[in-house]
Amino acid sequence: MAYIRKGNFRFRVFRDELDAYSGLFLLCKPGYEHRVAHVHNIPDQCTIFSFPAESADRLMEHTASFSWFFNNPDIQSILVKATPEMEFLHQHIFSLLQKTHYPRLWAEQLMNDLFMMVLSAGDPLHPLPPLNDKQKRNYLPAIEQVKIFINENYADDVTLPQLAALGNMSPFHFNRLFKQITAATPYNYLLQVRLKQATLQLRNTSLPVTDIAFSTGFNSLEHFSAAYKKQFGKSPSSMRS
Repeated sequence: MAYIRKGNFRFRVFRDELDAYSGLFLLCKPGYEHRVAHVHNIPDQCTIFSFPAESADRLMEHTASFSWFFNNPDIQSILVKATPEMEFLHQHIFSLLQKTHYPRLWAEQLMNDLFMMVLSAGDPLHPLPPLNDKQKRNYLPAIEQVKIFINENYADDVTLPQLAALGNMSPFHFNRLFKQITAATPYNYLLQVRLKQATLQLRNTSLPVTDIAFSTGFNSLEHFSAAYKKQFGKSPSSMRS
């Protein structure tokens, strides 16, 4: 599994040629050779996660719903559009692995969670809408920087003009373009990142719910609880228990 952090490249495996660009996850079955080629001079950066081939067998034993990927001989690799939650989880893992010493079991658990999340979102019947060369050259780098900023500053009072300025665009143009490329509005993207960070804290710390609400950027416990229940169907306290 690879997450394309920056840039764009062509990925060819067996009969398939995929247009991989930033904001997408690339999932490949084990045992297939592949070739990578650049179509222009935009450099790419990827985070690559490797899992043992036997992991696929164990996954199939417990999750028959993934048979469309593992048992279909016509599918060797797929592209999955990242959700804000996936991108935040990737960023969390990426930052964790930069440390000299990190809890390996925790990192592996997060990687498995990310893999399951990405595979669950795959849909071979609905291919991704392509981006044209102009969008890739002129707009992808700006959107990449904005997403990094959100993932690193989610607890702050982030504004639309502030994000638009990072991309050197007007707020109206930025709002439209951001939604086109990420499938989320800037506000919804920020909200999803905050809720994912809150979920990690609820599951893995004993911090009071109020502290978690304010540390993840919500301005009140009521706002946090309402947003959390709308997203997950249960209150933050219920999620913890």
